[in-house]
Amino acid sequence: MNASSPSAQRGMILIEQGRYPDAEKFFRESLAQNPIDAPVLYYLAVCELNQHKPKDALGTVDRALALEPEVDSFHALRGMVLVDLKRTGEAKASIEEALRLDPDNDFAYVALAALHISKNQWADAEKAARRALDINPENSVAANQLAHTLRLQNRLQESMDRTDYMLAQNPEDANAHCAAGWTALQRGEQKKAEEHFLEALRLEAGSVSAREGLKESFKARAPLYRAYLNYCFFMQRFTEGKQWLVVIGLIVGVRLAQQFLPPLIALFVIALYFLFVLWVHVARAVGNLQLTFDRLARHALSLGEKLEAYFVGGGVVLGLLLVMIGALGGVPVALIVGITLIGTGFPLAYVFTNRSIYGRLLFGTAAAFVLFMGGANVASYFQGFPLGAWVPSLTGLAGLVVIGVTWLCAVPALNRRG
Repeated sequence: MNASSPSAQRGMILIEQGRYPDAEKFFRESLAQNPIDAPVLYYLAVCELNQHKPKDALGTVDRALALEPEVDSFHALRGMVLVDLKRTGEAKASIEEALRLDPDNDFAYVALAALHISKNQWADAEKAARRALDINPENSVAANQLAHTLRLQNRLQESMDRTDYMLAQNPEDANAHCAAGWTALQRGEQKKAEEHFLEALRLEAGSVSAREGLKESFKARAPLYRAYLNYCFFMQRFTEGKQWLVVIGLIVGVRLAQQFLPPLIALFVIALYFLFVLWVHVARAVGNLQLTFDRLARHALSLGEKLEAYFVGGGVVLGLLLVMIGALGGVPVALIVGITLIGTGFPLAYVFTNRSIYGRLLFGTAAAFVLFMGGANVASYFQGFPLGAWVPSLTGLAGLVVIGVTWLCAVPALNRRG
């Protein structure tokens, strides 16, 4: 596809440089002169998608398709946008249409790889990325997808070889540095990971993946957080269904331990499982709390992450301390407050950095209820609180709310982190 106007040609040069906001201005200038230029609409949609505006990109590429419905690349881009919007059924249809129109469209295979990645189907994503590279060995997006899928299959040496090759071809490729950073982080090479992420941010200051990777590499300096990160890398290897099987398997294992092991050992297993579940849900917040004490790293945190660090990470750390004081020192009120802070941390962990409005509302309400019940227990401890005999049953309900949160947070529509 060729863009004819001088403004559009300037925009295409800027796209090649990764300067999407600047390119968008030139494409809009071109469209002001000719609003029915389908190729320019296509490139504008590319700019919008790369600036994390998928809804705008969908509207723009649909306008291009209305003008020229038989262009395979338009359908491929539409599929990529729909993957970003998590409308996977429609995305699959658009990608299939692109491949029907041109079975050798490398961008359609990139979109197909993105679709499989969104479903944690790493082997299928690898196959699609390799097909895109067979058609166009210079396709940097497909090369990054291949390195990504190899890493998530725990084929770390192959992933590293791929990123090394990409960087040898183009040392200024921010995405290649980012991919190398994640591979290094999964290999336990935090220092090397930090170097790659910093270089990626130098080359592309707006890289979300590099910024997230840098924060994770900072937090991974702590052994406990590193263990959590290893758990995340382990779980990423599986599809969503298999992840649920792992979780259910752990629950069944705890139940069997409770039935067949001696009471003290069973209690120890249950306590370990509780700490494991707690850590899985609040590790990000505790890790962010750790970063707030680093005068450089704390600047990488967003406002939501800082609030999460203080209210969730700080609350859980203080809660665990109070539970120990209450249990070992025989201070019931400290035990009540500690349990309340820990219980509140579960739902609050899905409030401050959650992009789902419904999720924030649901988990925020759950946190308020758990906090209210903790206050009711403290008040009843000092007597005279109106709820009186209702407190124990409502406390049990608060416990069920916390358990419910650990399941509901797995619903994508309610938990859109990052």
